[in-house]
Amino acid sequence: MTTLTGGHFGYALKAGARIEDSAVVHNESEETRTFHVYGADVAHAAGGGLAPAQEGRRMSAVGAWLRLDSPATVTVGPKSSATVRFSLTVPVGTPPGSYLGSLVTALRTPAVSGGVNTETRIARLVELTVPGTSDLQVSLTELEHRTTGGAEEFTVTVRNTGNVLYTFAGTLNVTGGSVSPVPLTPTGIYVIPGGSATLTGRLTDLPALGRLAVTASVTATVPGGATRTARSDTVRLFRFPWLPAALACAGLLALALLLVLTRRRRRAWLRRRADERTALRALRRELRAGGPPAGGPREPGRATPDRPATGA
Repeated sequence: MTTLTGGHFGYALKAGARIEDSAVVHNESEETRTFHVYGADVAHAAGGGLAPAQEGRRMSAVGAWLRLDSPATVTVGPKSSATVRFSLTVPVGTPPGSYLGSLVTALRTPAVSGGVNTETRIARLVELTVPGTSDLQVSLTELEHRTTGGAEEFTVTVRNTGNVLYTFAGTLNVTGGSVSPVPLTPTGIYVIPGGSATLTGRLTDLPALGRLAVTASVTATVPGGATRTARSDTVRLFRFPWLPAALACAGLLALALLLVLTRRRRRAWLRRRADERTALRALRRELRAGGPPAGGPREPGRATPDRPATGA
């Protein structure tokens, strides 16, 4: 994986032109090493950056236009170096724009137990500019959103639909809730013409209640040249404290149920008290009238309507 910092090859050639150059392979180890050198196209690697295509794949751009003028296999002694010569020919009719390839030096280690080979590759980018009208074009896919870990995560893909290489920087812009813009990552990587890169951003510490509108903006910059900004569609969020509200509703429901049960118990208690007072008033009336309590024991020898008096 590499980016265009230093130590790479940069050319400006017209269609049909050819240039010759060379690279030096250093062996810093204490043993003789055999390296394999080849030209390759580049593509975007997962997580950002650029990676050279594997040897043996069909090359379609700079990887196909680059030819070695030295043997592809180079044996270099300990603490020594060797020069590899190559040429780059731009096909006739190549449209203006930016093209990327790479010069790869690979070191394959002998197989270890289990028959597994490992290969170490060092790539130097070959950046080719074919002069002509530059067409800086940047487009964004639909802004995707999901809730994760108490935060709102957004994803958008930037696509280079023009003919020039550019870097970019992006942000998530939020309207409502006084939320500051959030940078999209990764940033500062290159997108080749026809290439794309996926950006992500997370919004945290959002207000518990309110409406938010989220938009992604990406500014593409041609090294030492023009810039262009693209904006995505808008994702609208409605923030509401569902869990606290549900807990509050459950608490209010439990309180209402408790009040209903308490009211019913009080009504039943009041009815019992009323019945007791009614029975007590009836008893008092009978006692004042001189009769025994209703249903109570009668004195022997006392007459009743259905029973004559008896002597002792």
